[in-house]
Amino acid sequence: MARLGCRCGATMGTTDCPSPYSLEIFYDSEIRNALINDPGITVHNFLLGWDEKHECQREYMDRNESVDYWYCLECHRVYEVQAIRSGRWLRVYNRSGADVPVSFDGWKQIWVMPETATYAATEVAPEISLSDYLRQHDSVLYYLSPDETVAHVVDKASSQILLSYVLEDFWSPSAKG
Repeated sequence: MARLGCRCGATMGTTDCPSPYSLEIFYDSEIRNALINDPGITVHNFLLGWDEKHECQREYMDRNESVDYWYCLECHRVYEVQAIRSGRWLRVYNRSGADVPVSFDGWKQIWVMPETATYAATEVAPEISLSDYLRQHDSVLYYLSPDETVAHVVDKASSQILLSYVLEDFWSPSAKG
């Protein structure tokens, strides 16, 4: 069980399962690498970091440090937080009317997987593969700018921007304070 206070004053927590505050966010390259390693990997094993083919733990997130993502239901901020005891937020994204690019060339596609959605999918089909899950949830696409300061949520069918987020603040473990 974990808690995180939002800048808006709301408290997010993981007491409820599934937690409406918990997100999994992966770069498309991380997803592709997992599917190359095991095309039939289940959502459950992917999220737990389990490599069924080799019967061992496996980290699918390729980051400098392990992170968790939190979503505030009140103000809609997204937090990237160190996945350690008493971890600190690293980045905070806030909804915005950010400028819309003409093209997403050079942008990174990311996959946002709310815990409520992955939980519901695995309750219906415990062995649902990651590739099947992604196909069922690809009507909305997520793009992250090359400098990772802007994210756009795009309707796949119409190519219209549904939401935009901008980096509101960041902290680095090497920073003072």
